[in-house]
Amino acid sequence: MSGIVGYIGKHSAQSILIDCLRRLDYRGYDSAGIAISNFHEIQLRKEKGRVEDLEASLQLEPIINGNLGIGHTRWASHGTPTISNSHPLCDEEERFFVVHNGIIENYQQLKKFLLEEGYHFHTDTDTEVIPHLLAHYDTGHFEETVREVIPLLKGTFALAILSKNDPNQMIALSQNNPLIIGFGQDEAYLSSDIPALLPYTKDIYPIKNGELAVLTQTAVEVKTLSGDKVTPKRVHIQWNHEELELQQYEHYMLKEIMEQPEAIKRTLKGRLTEDGVAIPELEGFLHSRNLQSFEKIMIVGSGTSYHSGIIGKKILDSLIEIPVEVAIASEFSCEHSTLTDKHLVIVVSQSGETADTLSALKEAKKYGTPTIAITNHWKSTLSRQADCTIYTYEGQELAVAATKAYTSQITGLVLLAIVLAKQMNGRGVEQIPVLLDALHSLSEDVEKCLIMTQDAIDQFAQITNDQEKIFIVGRGSDYVLALEGALKLQEVAYIHADAYAAGEMKHGTMALITPGIPVIALATQHHLREKTVNNIKEMKARDAYVVGITTIGDDSISSVVDEVMYIPEAHPLLMPILAAIPLQLLAYYAGCVRGYNVDRPRNLAKSLTVE
Repeated sequence: MSGIVGYIGKHSAQSILIDCLRRLDYRGYDSAGIAISNFHEIQLRKEKGRVEDLEASLQLEPIINGNLGIGHTRWASHGTPTISNSHPLCDEEERFFVVHNGIIENYQQLKKFLLEEGYHFHTDTDTEVIPHLLAHYDTGHFEETVREVIPLLKGTFALAILSKNDPNQMIALSQNNPLIIGFGQDEAYLSSDIPALLPYTKDIYPIKNGELAVLTQTAVEVKTLSGDKVTPKRVHIQWNHEELELQQYEHYMLKEIMEQPEAIKRTLKGRLTEDGVAIPELEGFLHSRNLQSFEKIMIVGSGTSYHSGIIGKKILDSLIEIPVEVAIASEFSCEHSTLTDKHLVIVVSQSGETADTLSALKEAKKYGTPTIAITNHWKSTLSRQADCTIYTYEGQELAVAATKAYTSQITGLVLLAIVLAKQMNGRGVEQIPVLLDALHSLSEDVEKCLIMTQDAIDQFAQITNDQEKIFIVGRGSDYVLALEGALKLQEVAYIHADAYAAGEMKHGTMALITPGIPVIALATQHHLREKTVNNIKEMKARDAYVVGITTIGDDSISSVVDEVMYIPEAHPLLMPILAAIPLQLLAYYAGCVRGYNVDRPRNLAKSLTVE
């Protein structure tokens, strides 16, 4: 996954592009580059590393000043991070300059054809075929040339292109990969993500599949690939760009952990009624379908969204009768159980642009299966393609590791489960009044949890400095939470953290328990606590150092562990939200203690728009 930016207008393109790239560096940080046009010529600069490295290079050796340009920050998918593999890429005669996000699936065939035609390649990327194809099929008319080439490309991609012969315009297009136009006064912007545009404009238009945008100083024209004009319907974004600033925090990850009470409050706002739940986005979907006829529900997600989906399954299992399955998005698109119009697929993605999740959605729709998306991003590809979308209103999440997205997604899944249970007259409808009461106080409970655990976790994290392995165990929902906690430690602290169902340790993994090895034991589910205590005793008998996480007032855990951390009591179905807090904080502080960039972990990007 990579980030694309573009600008044309009356200001210096370079400063705007660099600023926008900096705001997109959660999309890629292997290398960065820009191409600037002064409407007479185009100059290029690329550097390996972060956007700051590119900026330093430009200060040492400036390039031309111009009012038009494109930029790119790269997360390598084809070819190692090098200056030569960095974007923008151009043909040998420097006629066309291209930035690309996505994958050209048939690039090997295209490359073979171009090599036979005498073209030379200097990178390991799939992108390099594009400028060569533009040069090969050059009609002398920029827009017509692009139209000639695009049908030759297979895959998912977003492109921004400059032409030496038409240095006063840029062309942008999208094929199942996000690219957004931002509108200003006598100027226009491009970006892979909305946040990069917010300091400059809040009026945007996401380029749709099969559309091509031509940006000049005087106009933005959107057309179909066949040449028909499209009137872009501008959308006004409500996000406040001040929310994107660090404010008093050192890192975005900590800021976003601390924002969870407000994120949950926004996700619940207007949806909790006096006697139930109302989700306006769902109304049309519910009226058009007989939910009583559904035979199975499948929840699909990747990474943290997959973990929130497993929690969603447990919530649905307790409220409705029909089977609920959970699938990893990258697996679902290739292998899945039977799908029909009698099934429901719920796809979960923070960004709404995750390629694996979009492929899973496409697979479900191929069988006529109704789909509901849960995402944070309005007008994302996922929200546009699903039959119905439930939005989580956590605000922008800029740290790579998902935190408030996780708890907001679970909140959204709880709301959806309540609605489905009532519509289907599920077996757990009698639980709903108590669950609703708990939802009303959920934001406050999360706030209390943050206050109770932050300092204690900061101290505990100190012992992770010389640890390379840690176990997290739990039963039921606590095991799912252990999976998410382990993922966070792997992402930002680079600790080999393993999650296990506590009762499974004795079936093989106990061989890895050695004196002093740290184990975090989650025990927030009352009906499983006694069994968890027995599993903790088994690990303590092997001299593990065990830290227990349980609810206030529980003495059964404190008596068998080395340390105990208490969190507030909540409804059992909501405990995975509260218990996530200390694990998120542990990953954050462990990453800081070990000296890592917790916002930008190595080898990772925020939302992967390539499969």
